[in-house]
Amino acid sequence: MRTKKQWRYVRYLRIILWVSVLFLMLFLDVRCAGYIVTWQQEMEQVCQVQQGLQKQNAERLLRPLLEEVECFPVRRAKGQSVSWGFDDGYGEGRSYGGRRSHEGIDIMPVSDDRKQIPIRSVSDGVVEQLGWLELGGYRVGIRTKSGLYFYYAHLEEYAPGLQKGDRVQAGALLGYMGDTGYGPEGTRGKFPVHLHFGIYYDKEGEECTVNPYYLLQYLEKNKV
Repeated sequence: MRTKKQWRYVRYLRIILWVSVLFLMLFLDVRCAGYIVTWQQEMEQVCQVQQGLQKQNAERLLRPLLEEVECFPVRRAKGQSVSWGFDDGYGEGRSYGGRRSHEGIDIMPVSDDRKQIPIRSVSDGVVEQLGWLELGGYRVGIRTKSGLYFYYAHLEEYAPGLQKGDRVQAGALLGYMGDTGYGPEGTRGKFPVHLHFGIYYDKEGEECTVNPYYLLQYLEKNKV
């Protein structure tokens, strides 16, 4: 038979075990609650992306966009503390080269220094366009497997060795943010340093653009 001392010891062990179980359950509840909140926030942002596409009758793009995009197009170099912001300037008027609408979103850094902020591909794809455009300056165009075309403009310079026809993976360095464009090749300083990011797709043989704003919000908060 167990002595009183042994029974007391067993009782203490049971108490410790029950307290440990309670703490574990509480910890799991908190973690689960955190995951649920995060999931709900992500779903709300996905709904915003979907609603934005519906406004342009392009809701069929939701699936390829969510499947193919993996990261935000702007990243910090190792050790950098730079920051940036962007507003929904899609469709705003532009005057250089004639009256036209803005076909993308401008991601603006706090500092106006060229070649400070790396630009990366948001998806896997092929470098379809590379070189100078009067409006876009030094630009890169990436075509994805589904046919989406991601456009990165006003770069200061390209990633070393990047060539037209190259296959790139999501996150691959494309170049560095700059202020090139609005003139002959090499023109700089006509506007602040920024990245112009655009999305194009084929609609019954016609190249159309779609507002990237809500997708960029989603990528900034939920992707790598």
